[in-house]
Amino acid sequence: MNFIRLLRIKQWTKNLLIFTAFIFAGQWSDKQKILELIIAFISFSLTASSVYIFNDLFDVKQDRNHPIKRHRPIASGAVSPTQAIILGIIILLLAISLGGLFLPPIATWILVGYFLAMLLYSIRLKHILMLDVFIVAGGLTTRAVFGAAAIEVTVSDWLLICAFLISLMLALIKRRQEIVRVGIDANSSRISLQNAPPVAVWDQWITVVSGMTMLAYMLYTIDPETVQRVGSKNLIYSTPLVIYGLFRYTARVYTNEVCEDPTEAILQDKVIWVVVLIWLAIIVTVSLLH
Repeated sequence: MNFIRLLRIKQWTKNLLIFTAFIFAGQWSDKQKILELIIAFISFSLTASSVYIFNDLFDVKQDRNHPIKRHRPIASGAVSPTQAIILGIIILLLAISLGGLFLPPIATWILVGYFLAMLLYSIRLKHILMLDVFIVAGGLTTRAVFGAAAIEVTVSDWLLICAFLISLMLALIKRRQEIVRVGIDANSSRISLQNAPPVAVWDQWITVVSGMTMLAYMLYTIDPETVQRVGSKNLIYSTPLVIYGLFRYTARVYTNEVCEDPTEAILQDKVIWVVVLIWLAIIVTVSLLH
């Protein structure tokens, strides 16, 4: 059980971004691409879990002083560092092998690049203010790029911008909530927060990025390339759901109802899940009825 917890399977929800390009590509009947996406999801999820394991190894001392993270398998002593290293290497090799056998070479290289970038993040870059936020956002965006590479479709520039902006917003929220919990303290376990700006500044950044995300999505739905690919101008009708979802989530952030982990917060919000399902139904319907 502790080894399963070490994989942080709940975080695999983030990897649903891998399906982004497929959702808007209008190729719902292509069973081969669906199979490739499933393999891509598994391989990326295993890679991400390997990253989490090595991150926990690097952060074990800080995690032991954290009210929640101290219960993680390595920090609590339930899993030894040696066991964690072996597990991390095994699932990483499995992930890369899956990619190498079933996915295009570029997708496998993206997997390797993602792991190395996140390893550098865990070792050093996470302690550099704001750079850490952009790396987290880049890691989330990489999932959308990886998904497109796995099925060999071109990612729209606007879709890529949307993916990055919403990823940046989630990364900002993650840091904002951490500051709310620990405060701006020279003794903070995260070095990058020791000289961080006050919460009000983070709130402004989140508001700006949230607004940019809404605008970028609207522009994406009416972009001629999108209309041609989807075969309809009706994608614009999914915009109110995106706006509502962002409004609801940011409202919960500002009332401090959202924890440090955006994934956990989204999983716990049934209303947002309903909104996402309705949004997905609209996208599928528009694609199938063109």
